[in-house]
Amino acid sequence: MGINYVNTCCYINSIHSIINLRVKFLNFVKYKNCLLMNNLTNSQETILKKLLPKLIKKEPYKELLRVSLLFREIKDIKEDGVLFDQFKTIINNQLYFHLKSKEEFYDLDRFKDIYETLVKEFIENNIDANKNDFIEGYINYQNEIINKTIEYFINVNGYEPLELMQFVKKDFFDEFILSSKRKIEFLENNDVNPYQHIFISAAIYLKFIEYTSKHIIDYYLDYSYLKKRLQHEKLIYNITDNEFMLILNEEMKLISKKNYEDYFIKNKLSSLNKSSSTARENNFNNIFG
Repeated sequence: MGINYVNTCCYINSIHSIINLRVKFLNFVKYKNCLLMNNLTNSQETILKKLLPKLIKKEPYKELLRVSLLFREIKDIKEDGVLFDQFKTIINNQLYFHLKSKEEFYDLDRFKDIYETLVKEFIENNIDANKNDFIEGYINYQNEIINKTIEYFINVNGYEPLELMQFVKKDFFDEFILSSKRKIEFLENNDVNPYQHIFISAAIYLKFIEYTSKHIIDYYLDYSYLKKRLQHEKLIYNITDNEFMLILNEEMKLISKKNYEDYFIKNKLSSLNKSSSTARENNFNNIFG
Protein backbone atom coordinates (compact mmCIF):
# COMPACT_ATOMS: atom_id res chain seq x y z
CA MET A 1 0.00 0.00 0.00
CA GLY A 2 2.81 2.37 0.98
CA ILE A 3 4.76 1.56 -2.18
CA ASN A 4 1.72 2.23 -4.36
CA TYR A 5 1.15 5.54 -2.60
CA VAL A 6 4.79 6.57 -3.11
CA ASN A 7 4.70 5.57 -6.79
CA THR A 8 1.46 7.50 -7.30
CA CYS A 9 2.94 10.60 -5.68
CA CYS A 10 6.08 10.31 -7.82
CA TYR A 11 3.95 9.94 -10.93
CA ILE A 12 1.86 13.01 -10.06
CA ASN A 13 5.01 15.01 -9.31
CA SER A 14 6.44 13.97 -12.69
CA ILE A 15 3.29 15.11 -14.46
CA HIS A 16 3.42 18.45 -12.64
CA SER A 17 7.08 18.85 -13.62
CA ILE A 18 6.30 18.18 -17.27
CA ILE A 19 3.41 20.67 -17.19
CA ASN A 20 5.62 23.30 -15.55
CA LEU A 21 8.32 22.77 -18.15
CA ARG A 22 5.76 23.05 -20.93
CA VAL A 23 4.39 26.31 -19.47
CA LYS A 24 7.90 27.72 -19.08
CA PHE A 25 8.72 26.75 -22.66
CA LEU A 26 5.59 28.40 -24.05
CA ASN A 27 6.30 31.54 -22.03
CA PHE A 28 9.86 31.56 -23.37
CA VAL A 29 8.57 31.24 -26.93
CA LYS A 30 6.18 34.15 -26.35
CA TYR A 31 9.00 36.23 -24.85
CA LYS A 32 11.36 35.41 -27.71
CA ASN A 33 8.72 36.25 -30.28
CA CYS A 34 8.02 39.57 -28.58
CA LEU A 35 11.70 40.50 -28.73
CA LEU A 36 11.82 39.44 -32.35
CA MET A 37 8.72 41.43 -33.28
CA ASN A 38 10.19 44.64 -31.84
CA ASN A 39 12.95 44.68 -34.48
CA LEU A 40 10.88 43.82 -37.55
CA THR A 41 9.44 45.89 -40.35
CA ASN A 42 5.66 45.85 -40.75
CA SER A 43 5.99 43.50 -43.72
CA GLN A 44 8.25 41.10 -41.84
CA GLU A 45 5.96 41.15 -38.81
CA THR A 46 2.92 40.27 -40.93
CA ILE A 47 4.72 37.38 -42.61
CA LEU A 48 6.21 36.12 -39.35
CA LYS A 49 2.80 36.00 -37.68
CA LYS A 50 1.67 33.71 -40.51
CA LEU A 51 4.84 31.67 -40.36
CA LEU A 52 5.09 31.03 -36.62
CA PRO A 53 2.91 28.15 -35.38
CA LYS A 54 0.17 28.78 -32.88
CA LEU A 55 1.03 27.58 -29.40
CA ILE A 56 -1.22 24.55 -29.62
CA LYS A 57 -0.33 20.98 -30.47
CA LYS A 58 -0.61 20.27 -34.19
CA GLU A 59 0.13 17.23 -36.31
CA PRO A 60 3.70 17.64 -37.65
CA TYR A 61 2.75 16.76 -41.23
CA LYS A 62 0.01 19.41 -41.30
CA GLU A 63 2.50 21.97 -40.04
CA LEU A 64 4.93 20.97 -42.78
CA LEU A 65 2.19 21.43 -45.37
CA ARG A 66 1.23 24.82 -43.96
CA VAL A 67 4.78 26.17 -43.80
CA SER A 68 5.76 24.71 -47.17
CA LEU A 69 2.83 26.47 -48.79
CA LEU A 70 3.90 29.76 -47.19
CA PHE A 71 7.44 29.20 -48.47
CA ARG A 72 6.14 28.84 -52.01
CA GLU A 73 3.84 31.85 -51.67
CA ILE A 74 6.36 34.25 -50.11
CA LYS A 75 8.72 35.57 -52.73
CA ASP A 76 12.41 35.84 -51.92
CA ILE A 77 12.02 34.40 -48.42
CA LYS A 78 15.57 33.03 -48.71
CA GLU A 79 16.85 36.58 -49.04
CA ASP A 80 15.38 37.58 -45.66
CA GLY A 81 17.61 36.10 -42.97
CA VAL A 82 15.12 36.55 -40.13
CA LEU A 83 12.19 34.93 -41.94
CA PHE A 84 14.28 32.20 -43.53
CA ASP A 85 15.82 31.21 -40.18
CA GLN A 86 12.36 30.91 -38.64
CA PHE A 87 11.18 28.86 -41.61
CA LYS A 88 14.13 26.46 -41.36
CA THR A 89 13.66 26.06 -37.61
CA ILE A 90 10.01 25.08 -38.04
CA ILE A 91 10.84 22.66 -40.87
CA ASN A 92 13.68 21.11 -38.87
CA ASN A 93 11.53 20.50 -35.78
CA GLN A 94 8.33 19.36 -37.48
CA LEU A 95 10.14 17.13 -39.97
CA TYR A 96 11.97 15.43 -37.10
CA PHE A 97 8.72 14.51 -35.35
CA HIS A 98 7.04 13.52 -38.62
CA LEU A 99 9.86 11.18 -39.64
CA LYS A 100 9.88 9.57 -36.20
CA SER A 101 6.45 8.17 -37.11
CA LYS A 102 7.80 6.51 -40.27
CA GLU A 103 8.93 2.88 -40.11
CA GLU A 104 12.24 3.69 -41.81
CA PHE A 105 13.08 6.05 -38.95
CA TYR A 106 11.88 3.96 -36.00
CA ASP A 107 14.37 3.52 -33.19
CA LEU A 108 15.70 -0.01 -32.66
CA ASP A 109 13.31 -1.00 -29.85
CA ARG A 110 10.21 0.05 -31.76
CA PHE A 111 11.54 -1.57 -34.93
CA LYS A 112 12.10 -4.86 -33.09
CA ASP A 113 8.55 -4.80 -31.72
CA ILE A 114 6.94 -4.65 -35.16
CA TYR A 115 9.68 -6.27 -37.24
CA GLU A 116 7.72 -9.42 -38.10
CA THR A 117 4.64 -7.35 -38.94
CA LEU A 118 6.64 -5.15 -41.32
CA VAL A 119 8.08 -8.22 -43.05
CA LYS A 120 4.63 -9.79 -43.39
CA GLU A 121 3.10 -6.63 -44.84
CA PHE A 122 6.01 -6.22 -47.26
CA ILE A 123 5.62 -9.77 -48.59
CA GLU A 124 1.84 -9.35 -48.92
CA ASN A 125 2.21 -6.09 -50.85
CA ASN A 126 5.01 -7.19 -53.20
CA ILE A 127 4.56 -10.11 -55.59
CA ASP A 128 7.28 -12.79 -55.35
CA ALA A 129 9.01 -10.89 -52.52
CA ASN A 130 10.47 -12.61 -49.48
CA LYS A 131 11.97 -11.71 -46.13
CA ASN A 132 15.42 -11.21 -47.59
CA ASP A 133 14.05 -8.69 -50.08
CA PHE A 134 12.62 -6.68 -47.19
CA ILE A 135 15.89 -6.82 -45.28
CA GLU A 136 17.96 -5.80 -48.29
CA GLY A 137 15.68 -2.86 -49.06
CA TYR A 138 15.53 -1.71 -45.44
CA ILE A 139 19.31 -1.88 -45.05
CA ASN A 140 19.79 0.09 -48.28
CA TYR A 141 17.50 2.84 -46.97
CA GLN A 142 19.31 2.92 -43.62
CA ASN A 143 22.57 3.41 -45.48
CA GLU A 144 21.03 6.38 -47.30
CA ILE A 145 20.20 7.87 -43.89
CA ILE A 146 23.74 7.25 -42.67
CA ASN A 147 25.17 8.85 -45.81
CA LYS A 148 22.64 11.72 -45.61
CA THR A 149 21.60 11.13 -49.21
CA ILE A 150 17.86 10.75 -48.66
CA GLU A 151 15.41 13.33 -49.96
CA TYR A 152 11.95 14.08 -48.64
CA PHE A 153 9.46 15.85 -50.90
CA ILE A 154 6.16 17.30 -49.78
CA ASN A 155 3.38 18.07 -52.25
CA VAL A 156 2.26 21.71 -52.19
CA ASN A 157 -1.10 22.54 -53.79
CA GLY A 158 -0.62 24.64 -56.90
CA TYR A 159 3.18 24.48 -56.76
CA GLU A 160 6.05 22.10 -57.41
CA PRO A 161 6.81 19.63 -54.59
CA LEU A 162 9.24 21.02 -52.02
CA GLU A 163 12.28 18.99 -50.92
CA LEU A 164 12.68 19.53 -47.16
CA MET A 165 16.03 17.93 -46.31
CA GLN A 166 17.80 20.97 -47.78
CA PHE A 167 16.57 23.07 -44.85
CA VAL A 168 17.53 20.89 -41.86
CA LYS A 169 20.34 21.63 -39.42
CA LYS A 170 23.75 19.93 -39.50
CA ASP A 171 22.95 17.73 -36.51
CA PHE A 172 19.50 16.71 -37.81
CA PHE A 173 20.62 13.21 -38.80
CA ASP A 174 22.75 12.43 -35.74
CA GLU A 175 20.08 10.51 -33.83
CA PHE A 176 18.76 8.80 -36.96
CA ILE A 177 22.26 7.72 -38.03
CA LEU A 178 22.93 6.06 -34.68
CA SER A 179 19.58 4.30 -34.86
CA SER A 180 20.19 3.19 -38.47
CA LYS A 181 23.53 1.64 -37.57
CA ARG A 182 21.92 -0.30 -34.73
CA LYS A 183 19.10 -1.55 -36.95
CA ILE A 184 21.52 -2.67 -39.65
CA GLU A 185 23.50 -4.60 -37.05
CA PHE A 186 20.27 -6.17 -35.80
CA LEU A 187 19.18 -7.18 -39.31
CA GLU A 188 22.57 -8.57 -40.27
CA ASN A 189 22.61 -10.76 -37.17
CA ASN A 190 18.95 -11.69 -36.99
CA ASP A 191 19.29 -15.19 -38.39
CA VAL A 192 18.75 -14.07 -41.99
CA ASN A 193 21.74 -16.00 -43.26
CA PRO A 194 20.32 -19.42 -44.17
CA TYR A 195 23.75 -20.65 -45.31
CA GLN A 196 25.92 -19.84 -42.35
CA HIS A 197 28.34 -22.60 -43.29
CA ILE A 198 29.04 -20.75 -46.56
CA PHE A 199 28.71 -16.98 -46.02
CA ILE A 200 30.51 -15.24 -43.18
CA SER A 201 27.53 -12.93 -42.50
CA ALA A 202 23.98 -12.17 -43.51
CA ALA A 203 25.20 -9.01 -45.23
CA ILE A 204 27.45 -11.03 -47.55
CA TYR A 205 24.65 -13.48 -48.24
CA LEU A 206 22.31 -10.63 -49.23
CA LYS A 207 24.98 -9.12 -51.49
CA PHE A 208 25.52 -12.53 -53.05
CA ILE A 209 21.80 -12.75 -53.85
CA GLU A 210 21.89 -9.24 -55.30
CA TYR A 211 24.89 -10.13 -57.48
CA THR A 212 23.29 -13.31 -58.81
CA SER A 213 20.05 -11.48 -59.64
CA LYS A 214 21.90 -8.87 -61.72
CA HIS A 215 25.08 -10.29 -63.20
CA ILE A 216 24.78 -13.98 -64.04
CA ILE A 217 24.82 -14.36 -67.82
CA ASP A 218 27.34 -17.12 -68.53
CA TYR A 219 26.55 -19.40 -65.59
CA TYR A 220 29.89 -21.22 -65.64
CA LEU A 221 32.31 -18.29 -65.89
CA ASP A 222 30.17 -15.93 -63.80
CA TYR A 223 29.75 -18.37 -60.91
CA SER A 224 33.39 -19.40 -61.22
CA TYR A 225 34.54 -15.83 -60.78
CA LEU A 226 32.02 -15.07 -58.04
CA LYS A 227 32.89 -18.11 -55.94
CA LYS A 228 36.66 -17.82 -56.38
CA ARG A 229 36.65 -14.07 -55.70
CA LEU A 230 34.55 -14.54 -52.55
CA GLN A 231 37.03 -17.14 -51.36
CA HIS A 232 39.96 -14.89 -52.20
CA GLU A 233 38.40 -12.03 -50.20
CA LYS A 234 37.58 -14.46 -47.34
CA LEU A 235 33.88 -13.61 -47.59
CA ILE A 236 32.86 -17.27 -47.69
CA TYR A 237 34.16 -20.28 -45.83
CA ASN A 238 36.04 -23.12 -47.49
CA ILE A 239 33.65 -25.16 -49.59
CA THR A 240 34.32 -27.38 -52.58
CA ASP A 241 33.18 -26.35 -56.03
CA ASN A 242 30.92 -29.39 -56.29
CA GLU A 243 29.24 -28.73 -52.94
CA PHE A 244 28.80 -25.06 -53.81
CA MET A 245 27.19 -25.78 -57.19
CA LEU A 246 24.98 -28.50 -55.71
CA ILE A 247 23.56 -26.02 -53.21
CA LEU A 248 23.02 -23.42 -55.96
CA ASN A 249 21.03 -25.99 -57.90
CA GLU A 250 19.07 -27.95 -55.32
CA GLU A 251 18.55 -25.50 -52.47
CA MET A 252 18.94 -21.96 -53.78
CA LYS A 253 17.48 -22.71 -57.23
CA LEU A 254 19.94 -20.30 -58.86
CA ILE A 255 20.96 -22.51 -61.76
CA SER A 256 18.84 -24.61 -64.08
CA LYS A 257 18.89 -28.39 -64.27
CA LYS A 258 20.45 -28.19 -67.74
CA ASN A 259 23.29 -25.94 -66.55
CA TYR A 260 23.90 -28.09 -63.51
CA GLU A 261 24.17 -31.19 -65.70
CA ASP A 262 26.67 -29.31 -67.85
CA TYR A 263 28.66 -28.40 -64.75
CA PHE A 264 28.49 -31.99 -63.53
CA ILE A 265 30.42 -33.01 -66.63
CA LYS A 266 33.06 -30.29 -66.06
CA ASN A 267 33.19 -31.29 -62.38
CA LYS A 268 34.94 -28.10 -61.24
CA LEU A 269 34.79 -24.33 -61.58
CA SER A 270 37.30 -22.24 -63.46
CA SER A 271 40.10 -20.48 -61.58
CA LEU A 272 39.92 -16.83 -60.51
CA ASN A 273 42.46 -15.76 -63.14
CA LYS A 274 40.79 -17.61 -65.99
CA SER A 275 37.27 -16.45 -65.15
CA SER A 276 38.21 -12.83 -64.43
CA SER A 277 37.13 -9.97 -66.67
CA THR A 278 36.89 -6.19 -66.32
CA ALA A 279 33.08 -6.33 -66.21
CA ARG A 280 33.03 -9.04 -63.53
CA GLU A 281 35.57 -7.19 -61.42
CA ASN A 282 33.57 -3.97 -61.62
CA ASN A 283 30.29 -5.71 -60.83
CA PHE A 284 31.82 -7.42 -57.81
CA ASN A 285 33.42 -4.23 -56.50
CA ASN A 286 30.19 -2.26 -56.90
CA ILE A 287 28.20 -4.71 -54.80
CA PHE A 288 30.71 -6.09 -52.28
CA GLY A 289 32.71 -2.88 -51.96
